[in-house]
This record gives sequence, structure tokens and C-alpha cells, in this order.
Amino acid sequence: MSNSLSTNTKTTNMGNKSTEEMTPEKNKRMCNACMNKISSFIIWSLETVFFKVGLFIGTYPLLTIITCSLMCGLCGIGMKTFHESQEQEKLWVPQSSRLINEKIWVDKMFPQDTRFVSFLTVQPEGNILTPEFLNALMDYYLQSFKFSCRNQSFSDLCLRVNSKCYVSSLLEIWNYDADVIRNLTETDIKLKLWSTPVSPVTGTNVQTLLGGKIKMDSNGNVVFAEATEILWIMEKQEDTSTALDFEKAMIDMALKGIHGINKTYVYATRSFDDEGYGVINQDIKLLAMGFIIVFAFVLLSLGKFDLLRQKVYVSIVGMYCIGLAILVSYGLSTALDVIYNPILSMLPFLLLGVGVDDMFVIMETWKNLSPEEQKLDIPHKLGVTLSHAGVSVTVTSVTDIIAFGIGASTAIPALSSFCIYASIGILALFLLVATVFASSLALDERRLQSGRDACLCCYKHKQPYTFNKCSSDKSFLQIVFANYYGPFLLKLPVKVLVIVFTLAMAGLGIWRAIHLRQDFDLTNYLPSDSYAYAYDHIKKEYFDRQGMETSVYCGGLNYFRMQDVLQNMLERISNSSYIQTGSVNSWFTAFQMHLHLSGTDVTSEEVFNAQLFQFMHSLYGQRFAPFVQFNSSSLPVSVQASYFTMTHSLQIDSQHDVIAMDKLREIIDTAGLPQFHGAHLPKYMCFAYSREYMTCETNKVLLSELYRNLGLSAACVFAVTVILIANLWTSLLVFVCVLFTMVDVCGILEVWGIKIDTASSILLTLSVGLAVDYSAHIGHTFMTIGSNRNNRALMSLKAIGPAVFNGGLSTFLAFVLLANSASFGFQMFFKVFSAVVIFGLYHGLVFLPVILSLVGSSPYLQAKDVPTDRTMDCDEEATNTILVSDHAAVTKNNIELIHADFSNSRM
Repeated sequence: MSNSLSTNTKTTNMGNKSTEEMTPEKNKRMCNACMNKISSFIIWSLETVFFKVGLFIGTYPLLTIITCSLMCGLCGIGMKTFHESQEQEKLWVPQSSRLINEKIWVDKMFPQDTRFVSFLTVQPEGNILTPEFLNALMDYYLQSFKFSCRNQSFSDLCLRVNSKCYVSSLLEIWNYDADVIRNLTETDIKLKLWSTPVSPVTGTNVQTLLGGKIKMDSNGNVVFAEATEILWIMEKQEDTSTALDFEKAMIDMALKGIHGINKTYVYATRSFDDEGYGVINQDIKLLAMGFIIVFAFVLLSLGKFDLLRQKVYVSIVGMYCIGLAILVSYGLSTALDVIYNPILSMLPFLLLGVGVDDMFVIMETWKNLSPEEQKLDIPHKLGVTLSHAGVSVTVTSVTDIIAFGIGASTAIPALSSFCIYASIGILALFLLVATVFASSLALDERRLQSGRDACLCCYKHKQPYTFNKCSSDKSFLQIVFANYYGPFLLKLPVKVLVIVFTLAMAGLGIWRAIHLRQDFDLTNYLPSDSYAYAYDHIKKEYFDRQGMETSVYCGGLNYFRMQDVLQNMLERISNSSYIQTGSVNSWFTAFQMHLHLSGTDVTSEEVFNAQLFQFMHSLYGQRFAPFVQFNSSSLPVSVQASYFTMTHSLQIDSQHDVIAMDKLREIIDTAGLPQFHGAHLPKYMCFAYSREYMTCETNKVLLSELYRNLGLSAACVFAVTVILIANLWTSLLVFVCVLFTMVDVCGILEVWGIKIDTASSILLTLSVGLAVDYSAHIGHTFMTIGSNRNNRALMSLKAIGPAVFNGGLSTFLAFVLLANSASFGFQMFFKVFSAVVIFGLYHGLVFLPVILSLVGSSPYLQAKDVPTDRTMDCDEEATNTILVSDHAAVTKNNIELIHADFSNSRM
């Protein structure tokens, strides 16, 4: 009796949803019911939209292709303002950095209007401090003045100091006097080196000109050295063609060699453009070959081996879509004034790989339509295809766009611009594949139904067409996935092995990834077989005692009043462990010494400036003249700007170079000097600046930017995946696969010796979006199939596995030719994307099906069970009305309703 009463009470109260009956278990069931209805509503909405799009495209395929092509052509007009930027400060330096304003000021006050040619002359295990070697060096010097380019010689181009051409070398301590140098003995050379520690011409510390093994006698005097440098400096002209010709002649002379010198290595202003960016531009020809390889693969994969069902024109249109996407990306980005840089040469390879992946998904869905769907007319058949494949393609495309979009917010301009170009390209590719490529399927189906030849469309085959033995209706990959691979993978012992191996691989990846080092060095992008690359490595080997060369610039100070402050600052700089001992070359110190020796009493700023002006025009002070800029060429004068030069001590890596830069800045910033006032000016009246600081500024933010981009990209990818897959648990499993893929990629990069720099940061950021492609397709397909978990995992592999595998393989083929590229950037591109493809396919086709077969979510609701209004009651009865379909498809009744709406809208 009491049980009956209790039951009745419970039944009565259920309708009122009293607090007593709202147990945690019931709350969970109700929440699940809500989630199921929300996810089903999202899927139903997306499928409906894609069905309508497919219905329109299937009805008007030619109109769709022509319209989309014209719109892409209009976007391409933006390329009329196309301009490639190669300026380091615009590409690699964060625009919020203090260095930007400092560089503007330096370029204004001390224009870097110079070009250079540098020779490193080496005598391995041999002494350069011999008469024979110095005579050979003199031959180099004299020969440089004999070159005549466009009726101009080096004398016409050179930067002059004390009326002489600026050429820095050991020869300057003999003032380039050929008669004296030709008659030198070894004793003369050693005596001169002992008595002249500083060059009288340029003020250079003589020992800094010596490299390799250096031996000294008991008195500390140099008696042996293996290498030296000779540097030619030219003034930059408006027409650089003559200077370029001179540099080319000097490069050829160095590579040819000269008698008396074992080996000469050369580097000039033009070298990086020729050897670094040049090889990137040359390797663009690999793009055409990549298109051919991918086209051949797509042609073999999409169609059958007969004259009727081959997909020649579909494959051509697929490549056409990729070309249009590249055009749109370049055109719109250029129109939006997004800078183009040489690294963007990799973008076409990226779009080639990503675009083919989406095509395979659509084609695989087209092939796998049910017998009832195969009987539909072409517009409805295409509509159903897009309704099935559209969600999966949207998941991967949107996550790619989001990942690239996050990268676009980075502080490094080159990375930001690449991500903007990529985001626009991926978006264009997504739209083009869903429209133009889908239209080609409709046209090809018309051709097929009319019995026309796959190549010669005007020719009709006799019906019924006899298919050859090689033209089977069954897909080889589907047979492999369904009958062999899938059943084997989903055996319990294999599942255990896969989980153990995946976790072990992830652990190993984490261990190696934490050892990844940050090091951005622009010279790494020189081809390993180039003369410029050889120069850089020889300089590091033989001149490894020197760090970065830098300068301290000062604005319009009252130098008379600031003498003590400046003196104290220079002493702190000289004593710093981050500055090479004896490398500070200061006009101020030399002038102070001059005043002391001459006994001159300076009592005012006017006297100070007058004495300084006279000192700069004296025989001893002339070498410091370029370091000081006066407001007038005659008395009275005042100092507008000046600078001191110095060299950092050699640091162990790029991160310590950043520390050295910051320590020098700290000494100057805390010296007690006044500040500038005004926009677009440096903050401090004195500041340290070097072109090498641009690399330091990049390295300063590189690691934090990478972590930020990866974190934000991962978070956004997960959010988008949850929304579009519409199931939290499945999205989480897909996200785990993405994380494991990224960990494994980072680990293998460390094993390959790749360091964190701008290019690898770009590629790792892009990899987040690409890694999700392989798992998201499997996860989404799993949710559309109704059965037990094991069968659903098997059916997912059969349905979408071939498309995922072909997409990964085509992506790999798109850039496989880059493996032999001479460009460091392209080689890195190949390595990173190869790792993403390999690990992405493993986690998508091996690990994820195993996990889904064990703990996968329930499938989507059937489309007809989704309420049409937005008020969805989440009561317990809803959980009892869940029906599952074999795919989350638009049912026949819905197709008819949508078609009716479509027909009415046309009327």
C-alpha cells in the first residue's frame, strides 16, 4: 500500500518537477537531453544550408563556375599594387619595439647609405703575418681599384675618410703604402703590430682584424694568426647598378682566388638577396611540378580506369580552384596593404595540400551515397552530398582559418602577414571547393549519364558501356579499410598496443620538445652550398671571439654639462662583462685625453664645442669626424648628434645576445641622461643601436609569441570543433589527437636539430589547424553512424578513412619536391609538414578509431526528430524519444520540403 502511494506521489509530482524529484542523476539525464537536442539542431541547420547550396549549384553549375571565376578575377585586380618587402625591420621586428623609433632617428642623423664587400682570407695552420701573405693581400687591394663598371671605379664609389677610400684591413697600419708593404720583413711586421695597437686610419683595434689561432710571445705581442678580414665600404647611390656590378666583380675575384692566399671567402651587400631570397624564388618552379604530381594523384584517385568514369575535368577544376584561391589570397591581401615577404612563397604549397583534402572528402561522400540517394536527380544528389560532407569540410576549414587568424595577431609582421594571406586563401578555397568543384561534379554527372567520353566530351560511347577488369566499382582503399585494416585495428590486443604506443610516443615527444632551443639567425636561410653560407660559417669559426658590433648614439646633449655623466657611462660600459674588452671606440674619451694633454681649460659650452670642432679637423682627430655631426661647417657650432662604437662579448646563443643587448640598454638608460620629448623619437637622449639588434628584438618575443599563438589557436580550434561537431566528448577526443600530434611534431623537430625561429614558429602555428583535419573527419563521421561503438568506428574508417588517407598523401605529395630544395625555409617546410601529415594520419586513422570504439559518444539524433522552433524542452521524456539514423542526413521528406521551397523561390 505504501509502495503504491509512493509511486503515485512520484508520478504526480513528476509533472510539476518538484525539488524532491530533481536528483543529480535526473539532472544529468536532462542535461544530456539538452545537449543532444542542441547538437542535433546545429547539425540539422548546417546540413539544411549545405543541401540548399548543393541544390542550387546542381541546377546552375555553369553559372556558378562563371560567377565564382569572375569574382576571383576581380579580387586578383588587387595585385596591381603588388610589392615585395625585404626590409628586416618591417618583417621581423615587432612594431611596438623601441628599436623602430631608434632606427628612424639613426637613419635620419647618420644615414646608413653604405654598401660593402668583405673578404675573409684564411691560411689554415699557416701564419698570415708574413711578407708573402701581406703582398697577396695588397694585390687584392690594388686589384679592387682596377675594376671599372659603367665607367666608374671603386674610387668613384667608395666612402672616404680623411680623403681616402675606406678600406679596413691589416694594411691600414702601413697606410696602404705599396712601396713600404712590398719591402716588409717578418720582423718589420711584428714590430709594427707591437707599436700600433690601434689603426691610425679608422681607429680599429688591430687584434680584432686577426682570426683563427692567435699566438703571442712572452711579452703578450702577437706573432701568429691564421686569418684576417679586408672590408671595402661604398657610399650608396640612387642608381645601385654600378655598385652591384662592382660587388659582383669582387665576388668573382674572391671565388677565383689569388696567388699566395690559400682560401678567400666573400660576402657583399647583394649576397643575401642573391643567395638567400634568390634560391627561394628559384624554387618556385617546384610549385608547377608539385601541381603536376598532385593532379596526377587526384586523377588516379577520383575516377575509374575506363574512358567513361575517369574524372579528368573534375581533377582539372580541382587544380583550378586552388589556383583561384591563390589569386584571391594574393589579390585581397595586397589590396588591404598586407606586406608580402619571401616566406609567403610557401603559401601556394600549403593551399595545394589543404584544398585537395577537402575535395577528397566531397568525392568520397559522393561515391558513398546510399542506393536511394544514388537514384536522385543531379541537383538533389549534389545537395545530399554537400549536406553529408559540408559539416566535415566546414569543421576543418574553419579551424584552419581560426588558427591562421590567431597567428595574424602576432607582433612579428612577417608571421602576421603570412597568417592573413593563409586565412584569406583557406576561406577562398573552402568556398571554391563547395561551389566550383561541386559544380564540376554536377557537370561530370551529366556527361556520365549521357554516355560521353571522359576526355573527348563530344564523343558518345555505345550503350551499354563495357567496363574493363581494372575499372571496378569497389574502391581499393575502402576494401582495405573495411575488410582488413579496420577489423585488425579494432581487435582488443591491437587496441591495447595502440593506446600504449601512443602514450609512449607522446611521452617521448614531450621529453624531446622541452629541449627545443630558440635561435633565430637569418644566415640560416642561405643555401648550404652557397659562397655566402661558407663565409658565415668561416667567420664564426675563425672570428669566434667577437660578439655583435653595436654603437651608442646620443642626440643634442649639452656635452659640456654632461661630461661627468658621459664619462661614468663609458666606464660602466667598458667594464661590463657583456662588452668585449678594449672594443669601445669613443671620440669623447679621445677628446678628453686631448684636452688633458694640451692643458686646455674648458670653461663653457661654447669653448667646449669650439675645441671639439678643431679637434675633429686635426690630424689625430680626423678619424673620429664621422662620429660627430655639427650643426654647421664653421664656428660657432654645436653638436647635433654623435655616437661611440663597441663590440659585445661573444655570447653562447641568441637568447644571451638578447640579455647582452638589454644589459647595455640598462647601463645607458640609468646613466642619468635627459630624455627626448616628442612623438616618433627615441625615449632616451642616448641609446644603444645595431642592425643586429633587429634579430635580438625578434628573439626577445619569439618564444612568448609562439606559446601565445599555439595556446590561442588550440583553444579556438577546440571551441570551433565543439560547435560544428556539436558533441563535447567527441570534440575533446579530437582535440586530444591534435595535442598529441603537436607534441610529437615538436619532439621530432628537436631530434632533427630544428630550432625555434620565425619560420618554424609560422609552421608550428599553422600545424594546429592542419592537425585537426585528419581527426575531425573521423570524429564527425563517427557521430553520424548508428550502431554499437565498435561497428561505428569500423564504418567510419570505411566511409571516410580513404578520403582522410588520400588527403594526407596528397598534402605530402604537394611539397615532397621541397625535400631537395636548397632553401633552408623550404626544407623546414617539408620537415614540419611531413611530421604533421605522418602524426596527424596516425592519430586520426589509428588512435582515434580505437578510442572511439571504447568510449565514443552516442550518435546524432535523426534530423526529423529535431524541433523546428528554438524552444526545446529538456524533460525526461525527451530522452526516451531519441532515434538514431545511419547517417545524420536530410531525410527524403525534408528533401522534398526543401525542394518545394527552392522551386517556389525560383517562381
